[in-house]
Parts: sequence; C-alpha cells; structure tokens
Amino acid sequence: MQIDKIDAYVVRLPLKKEMRLADIPLTYIDSVFVRLTGGDHAGWGEVMPGNEPVLTAAWSNSVFLCLKDSLIPRVGRNNHVNSSKQLEEIVGQIRGNRHAKGVLDMAWWDLHARKQQKPLHQIIGGTRRQLPLGLTFDRMESHEEFFAELQRAEDDGFRRVTLKIRPGWDINMLSAVRSEFPRLMIQCDVEGALNMASHSDTIYRFDDFFPTILEQPLSAREYVGHAMLQDSLRVPICLDESVTTLNEAEIVIDLHSASVICLNAGRIGGLTTAKAVHDLCVTGDVLCYSGCSFLSSVGYRHVAAVASLSNCTFPTDYMRSEEILEADPGVPLPTCMVDLNEIDLDCEIKGGYTDARVADLWDEPGIGFDPDMEVIEKYAMNHFALEA
Repeated sequence: MQIDKIDAYVVRLPLKKEMRLADIPLTYIDSVFVRLTGGDHAGWGEVMPGNEPVLTAAWSNSVFLCLKDSLIPRVGRNNHVNSSKQLEEIVGQIRGNRHAKGVLDMAWWDLHARKQQKPLHQIIGGTRRQLPLGLTFDRMESHEEFFAELQRAEDDGFRRVTLKIRPGWDINMLSAVRSEFPRLMIQCDVEGALNMASHSDTIYRFDDFFPTILEQPLSAREYVGHAMLQDSLRVPICLDESVTTLNEAEIVIDLHSASVICLNAGRIGGLTTAKAVHDLCVTGDVLCYSGCSFLSSVGYRHVAAVASLSNCTFPTDYMRSEEILEADPGVPLPTCMVDLNEIDLDCEIKGGYTDARVADLWDEPGIGFDPDMEVIEKYAMNHFALEA
C-alpha cells in the first residue's frame, strides 16, 4: 500500500469542565493525531498518553517528537507498507515508544480499511455491532456531586461504572457507593497506587463489595505480586499498565497474574498488538475489555473497533465527548437504550437490569468519517508533514 504523505499533529483540545487524570486536574488534553495519505484516501489515528508523564513514561509532546524525529522518517523511506507487520518491522529499531508506534499503526489500519471499503471494526475481525458502555468517575469536589453523577449514569443506562481508587478515597467511598447502587457493575481502577506493605488491609477488603474487576492494584511490574493477589482474592484482577507488549501479556498469562487484560490500543502499541494480545488471551482463558482515558471521537473509533472483538466481554469505556470537549474533530458514536431480553449482546450485564445503553457501530469505511480539519488546525500546537 503506497503512502504518499504523513502528517502528525499535537492538538490542544480545551475541556468544558475540569477532569482528572491520575488525580491531576485537567482543563485541556494534548492529543496526538496522525494522518496517512495514500492515493485518494487518508487514514487517521489518535493517542493521548497524557499532558505529562504521570500514567506512563510517555506524554503527548514526547510522542510527537518521536514521530517527527524517528518514526515518520523511517516510514517515509519505506513508503510501500503492505501489512501492519511490515509497519512493525520498519519502526522496530526504535525501542519503546508504544504510543508513537500505536498511532501510526491505527492510521495504517484506517487507511487499509478505507481502501478495502470496509468499516475498521470489521477489517480487524470484530464480531459485535452493539457495544455495552461504562463510564469512569474520579473523586469530585463534593460527595453530593459524585453521587448525583452516579445516579445519572444509572438512569441513563450505563450499567457499569469504573471508580478510581486513591489512598484515602477507597473503602469508605466504595462502601457508600455499593450501599446506594447495589445493582451496578463496579470496576475499581487503582492505577497501581497501592502496595502490599502499606495497603494490604485495603486490598483485601475489595472482596466485601463484589466489584466486577479490580484493575491494576499494584505497580506495573508487580507480575508475581498480582499473581499472589489473584490467588487469594475472589474478585478478578485486571491488568492495564502492566501490559504494553505481547511479551508482557504472555508473562501475565503464564504467571496467572490476572483474569482480565485491558486492551488500551494507544498504550499497547496499536490495533495490531491489541488484536495479538486479544487472540493470546483467548487461548490462555483470560478475558479482555477495551479501555481508554481521554480521546476525541477520532481515537474512540479505534477503541470501539477493539471492543467489537469476541473476547472483549466487559462493557467498554465511554466518554460523553459532547459534555467534555469544547470542540470534537470527530463524530461521536450514536448510543441508545436496548431491551436486554430482545437482543444478544454476547456480553454480560450484571445486576438484573432489563435495559442498558449501547453504542451502535458504523457501516462506513474505516473509522466512518473524515475528521474536521478546521478543529484540528485551530487547536494544533505543532504539526509535522513529510511527503513520502
């Protein structure tokens, strides 16, 4: 497949309201976009590792510099890229930098799908057309606001909520939420903030509240520690930051460190690796779900494509982008309420609900739309282009 031009952008998208990432307040997100142009078609990818290196060692400006200085020139010198495996080989000399490689991989898959005139979720082997959805909640200014937002989520049909767990914002909060919302699927996302030496009493209390999964309780490299925890807890452990490569997924499965792996397409290096880890999990009897942090609707289409894979049996992360972003260069996925007795979601919704909110996937090629260049150019902080 001929690549004629490669564009990379850092786009500072302002938020309508303050949000939190790794417990740090955000008023904007710096998102990295890549466009691969080949003939009459262009494919797009987006990643947002963070405005600062707080969740991982990557942040958006570092991703842009890696693309500009290392990855894009290599692709430009090898501008016939006929498979995602070939793209991996072209950029393989560069170590790490999974987000930078991932956004290129996403753009390649979108371009490939557009040339094949097929939607992205279909071209990577997705089997679902509707995706159950879940929302994420961090600590807020007041308990009243926090519980009002949880009630709104339940009323709107979001049957799963993820609660960010922090030292001091943990068991008492979780107890109050479970008491008020006994039917909700609750995922507890710790982001590696706890350790066995200081927080063992907290960690072993999670079982009391019947969460659906306990995500990343220990730090990213604590594979043995997570295996010991999974052996002693009833709640399934999900690993996110621990899995950024196929090799790390193999370690997790071999050690039985987790029952679930989060497929974060940006962090894991793109759709190619996400699909490989998904397929490995199928053979290793480990479940998956498709996760994300903050993205525009451009990047979210890749999240949804991963969520359509057969082994992603948990509701996927969702953002109310129209309430969060001042301007969205993409098109949000349409959502609706469905009667759970009338459809087969191939995805468990616990709690005895009769209905749930789902996203409908698209039929158009690629991610289903061309991003709004006026928005991207208006908020672009940096842009690099290479004629291949």
